[in-house]
Amino acid sequence: MADLLLENIYKVYEGGVRAVSDFNLKIADKEFVVFVGPSGCGKSTTLRMIAGLEEITAGSLYIGGSKMNDVEPKDRNIAMVFQNYALYPHMTVFQNMAFGLKLRKVNSKEIEKRVNNAAQILGITDLLARKPKALSGGQRQRVALGRAIVREPNVFLLDEPLSNLDAKLRVQMRAEITKLHKRLATTFIYVTHDQTEAMTMGDRIVVMKDGFIQQVDSPATLYEQPRNVFVATFLGSPQMNIYEANLLEIGSLGISFGENHTAKFSKTKAKQLSDKQYIGQKVLFGIRPENIKLAASGIKATVDVVEHLGSETIIYASVSGLEKNVIVKIPTDYDIVEGKELYLAFDMDKAHLFDVVTQQSIMGVPDVNRVPCTIENNELVLNGTRFDLPESIREKFFDFTLRDVSEIRIPATEVRLDPTPDCIHIKAKVDFTVQGNDCIAFYVNSDAKDGYFVFRIKTSYFEKKAALDEGSDKGAPEVIPTAGEEIDLYVPFKEITFNSAVGLRLNSREKISDNTADCVVKTEKGKTVIKVGKNKLVYDDLGVEDGAYTMKLISDKIGFVYDKKYAKKNKVEYVPADNAVKAKAYDEDKIGDKNAVFCAVSGFENYVTAVLPAAFSVYKMPVFKLVFNKDSFVLIKK
Repeated sequence: MADLLLENIYKVYEGGVRAVSDFNLKIADKEFVVFVGPSGCGKSTTLRMIAGLEEITAGSLYIGGSKMNDVEPKDRNIAMVFQNYALYPHMTVFQNMAFGLKLRKVNSKEIEKRVNNAAQILGITDLLARKPKALSGGQRQRVALGRAIVREPNVFLLDEPLSNLDAKLRVQMRAEITKLHKRLATTFIYVTHDQTEAMTMGDRIVVMKDGFIQQVDSPATLYEQPRNVFVATFLGSPQMNIYEANLLEIGSLGISFGENHTAKFSKTKAKQLSDKQYIGQKVLFGIRPENIKLAASGIKATVDVVEHLGSETIIYASVSGLEKNVIVKIPTDYDIVEGKELYLAFDMDKAHLFDVVTQQSIMGVPDVNRVPCTIENNELVLNGTRFDLPESIREKFFDFTLRDVSEIRIPATEVRLDPTPDCIHIKAKVDFTVQGNDCIAFYVNSDAKDGYFVFRIKTSYFEKKAALDEGSDKGAPEVIPTAGEEIDLYVPFKEITFNSAVGLRLNSREKISDNTADCVVKTEKGKTVIKVGKNKLVYDDLGVEDGAYTMKLISDKIGFVYDKKYAKKNKVEYVPADNAVKAKAYDEDKIGDKNAVFCAVSGFENYVTAVLPAAFSVYKMPVFKLVFNKDSFVLIKK
């Protein structure tokens, strides 16, 4: 199995430069995943961390269920194809492909077998005796792929392998790599800045910007349901038109923009607005060029620029009141010339709305459903219905948070139609559905929350289920729920996050420590002295008897100070504090305006969980001390 799991991956270079932040991704065995984004977004850095060529600052990498953070690159059973081919010029093609196997002391017969097999797969058998200088760019790229294939790795990593090729050869090699993935049936991770490569090759695409994941989804869903303005404009050529508009009730829901131009949404599309509070407010309106048509009447425009591309024509037209041109893509029409006046009609069922400030989508399938709830006696309460919290969930709550839970957040992609272990069960009734290219979005009324509960199911799920039911005594039933149908929904607890009223995530991504340690209490000169591990803590008289105790730290009451040497070296203010103990942090978990830090502290057998201000980061401040004030712990007599 070559599945990968990246949990809370960070890469921070010296000086505090963050290349990758909080990267979380599951990659299935045999999946083809593409990392795409502009230069400097962190995609190649992430790939190199998977390969072991870059050290992971924080977080965990698992391949096939085994943690790989400290495993040498040569022992990860990964093959990497670089942008510059990296072929040895003095070696033949055969020798280049065999070199890695020779280093691993593979016997010569096995080497010859693997090289010949790879050469046959790539169609370069007749090139084995040549040297790289006698090869074209495409042939060199095939040799680089062949060198990876002969290793028979669990995972292929490809870092912009086609960027040095001309346009025609890139198209050809794109198809070759896709066919190679299907033939080898192993996991591929491909890095590119070319959106066309991403859209045509990947099973799923990871869109990155500034070191953060912006969205992970299938190519079709990314295109149809972009999460934010960046994803909407990054994918698609020409890019999506984005304009500031007013969202209004004009008979029905619609927008006004420019010099009093208006357009109305259909009733079904209007229902997809995430919050009616946006009505009457400014929003960002988005529509792709191919979803604008020429019409006999509508929005009047004047053609500024025409691009005839053979099979299609791109029009850049000015509309009164808009600073930017409206971009329109239509089938080839040579009657369109500069200066011509025409009318535009928007397909409002394909339109998008975004928040002006956050630039997040506010119309369509939301990322998560926010469901009001409470926690009572280790039970989750949704609108009066109770569910036992599994132990695996309870152990991830901070000791101060259960009382603050006010909602759960359920990803739209993690709702099931079949029962699953450790899940919540929601009864719902379908209001309407929206058919996408490769999935169906369901808008349902449920017993869990007011307003729509929205989720998305892959079309392939229903196709597989129908195929399984074929030939049975009952025949093949209609498996796609339709409007008016009552359905049962199931959501695994492991996919849910628990949040406070202000959006603070209250469950950690890993088990919370009990924050306890054995200690000895003595009274010395009117002071209470606590010895825990190598630490000696001194307080004004706490009013407790001498003896053996268990110290239990209260995670959100713990403070911190810089280490004195670190503060001097990095020119930050050093403020001494009593009862400050050295701590070595190995991970952190940002939970809104707080940061849960997991530390090793002398005397504590397990790690200590300290909930500190969000500004604190173990990646910026690797050396520090925790402060145990008298209100940050309780003593339990043994």
